[in-house]
Amino acid sequence: MKNLIIRRLQRAMLLVAILFPLSSADADSFVSNDAKLDYEVQGTGAAVFILHGGLTSREDLRLLIEHLAKNYQVVALDSREHGKSSNSTLQISYELMASDVQNLAAHLGLTDITVIGQSDGGITALTTALTKPALVARLILIGASFSHVIIPKASKEYLISTQWPIEMDRTNFPGKFLDDYLKGGRKMQDYQPWFGKLARMWTTSPNYTTEELGTVKAPTLVVNGDHEDVPLAHTTALFEALPNAQLFIVPGASHFLHTEKPELLHQAISRFLAE
Repeated sequence: MKNLIIRRLQRAMLLVAILFPLSSADADSFVSNDAKLDYEVQGTGAAVFILHGGLTSREDLRLLIEHLAKNYQVVALDSREHGKSSNSTLQISYELMASDVQNLAAHLGLTDITVIGQSDGGITALTTALTKPALVARLILIGASFSHVIIPKASKEYLISTQWPIEMDRTNFPGKFLDDYLKGGRKMQDYQPWFGKLARMWTTSPNYTTEELGTVKAPTLVVNGDHEDVPLAHTTALFEALPNAQLFIVPGASHFLHTEKPELLHQAISRFLAE
């Protein structure tokens, strides 16, 4: 009877391994600018860094990570204050997160990297290209802005002044991102000051001019949904200011086009990287 139970358990474990294979990603961490950053490396080939949006973690871009890891060495990190990365005493900023990307590339011994970013990750990617142009070979910006002035005054006041309850609605903003917040062992009683640090960043930055964008030499793919939070006029201004850019507007998509239209996004990115 005991042997029968053991054999059944072994068969069950084998079936689980077949149906749910473990990721081949190697997860690790390193310290950068007063924060312990959690990241993973998956695949082989040219290095592609993937940066997620605000309030989320790298899991939000898991479909893109798995797709690109078939042909590239993908480096995906949880930004400081997000996911499994630690909080910091420093005020979070795009410049600080861009410095984290530079430090991680140096830590891994990588140069000439492609940087892909969605939302806040896109702004961080753009900041990396502006502050460390020799590092960035190619750039892909998804739902990114280059100036905080596009955020209406009422929206800024809402972000700065709203007091979030510990029991939040998990179907709406920002409650639907709580799982990512809690991954790093964070507590709900600390949510308000954490969100406040992000709100200060969102409502005061970035502050780039079209003249500054004109200094970005890396080939760039600008991606946006046709029903985006970022106005299409702002996206086209970004595209027109970058001297070596392509533009892809995803039909029927919003700020979350990476989960709404992943096949279209993956196809566009793969073609861009193959050029």
